[in-house]
Amino acid sequence: MPAKQIIMCPPEYYDIEYSINPWMDTNNKVKKKEAQKQYNNLKEAFRKAGAEINELTPVKNLPDMVFACNAGYAESDIFVKANFKAQQRKREAEAAEKYFKQKNYRVFSLPENIIFEGEGDIIRTQSKYFLGWGQRSDLMAKDYIEDITGKEFIPLELIDPYFYHLDTCFGPINDELVVINEKAFSEDSLTKIYDRFQHVISANETDNSVLACNLVVLGKNVFIGKGTSEELKNEIRKFSYNVIENDMSEFLKGGGSVKCLSLEIF
Repeated sequence: MPAKQIIMCPPEYYDIEYSINPWMDTNNKVKKKEAQKQYNNLKEAFRKAGAEINELTPVKNLPDMVFACNAGYAESDIFVKANFKAQQRKREAEAAEKYFKQKNYRVFSLPENIIFEGEGDIIRTQSKYFLGWGQRSDLMAKDYIEDITGKEFIPLELIDPYFYHLDTCFGPINDELVVINEKAFSEDSLTKIYDRFQHVISANETDNSVLACNLVVLGKNVFIGKGTSEELKNEIRKFSYNVIENDMSEFLKGGGSVKCLSLEIF
C-alpha cells in the first residue's frame, strides 16, 4: 500500500554542524545549492509517481530537520511524536507536533525517558509492523506504541552504529519482499526477518555505502539512492518494479538518503 501522502522538509538550514552518527563529519560541509537541487528532484519524482507532498516549515538552528521521517510516526489520524536521543534534535519533534495538531491529528507522546525516533525506526508493509531498537530507539517504546496504535510490532535489534536507524538497513518493498543489510542485525532479528519475508535481497558493501535500503515505494516504483549496485537494482526489477535512482550524496553526509527525507502517512 503506497503512502498517499509524504511529508518532507526543505533543506534551508541543513548542514553538518555536529556529529551524532558515524556518517557525520563537521569538516565535510553540505553544498547548499546541490542539496536543494537533490531535494527538489526527489520531491518532483515522488509527485510524478502520484504522491501528495506536504512540507514542514524549516526551523533555524535545526539542521537535521530535513530528515523528516525521524519526527514521529503517522497513521490514520494518529501522530506519535519522536523523543530524540540527541539533544540537538529534540526541538524537531515540537515543530512536527505543531504541524500535525494543525492538521487535526491526535498527537501522542511517550515518556521522556523512552527514546523513540519515529519512522527512522518504525517501518511497515501492508500488514506487518517493525520497530528497530538498540542504537537509537528503546525496546521499551514498543509497548507504548502498540497501546497507542492497536497494532503489534515486531522488534528488530540493530547492532552496527553506522546503521543506527531501521530504515538505514531494512527496506521492505511489499509484504513478501525486503532489501536488508544483514550485518546490521542481531542473529535473532535476522531469523525474524527471514521467517516473515518470502524473498530477502541482501545488500552488498557498495549498496550499504549509499544506504540503498533507505528506500521509498510508491506503487510499482522503488525510489533508491544513486550508486546502488546494478545487482541489487536488477534483483528488485525481477519482481516487476521500476527502480528510480536519486542522487542523495549531500544527504549521505548526514547519514540519510531517500527514506530519511520522507515521512510517509498511511
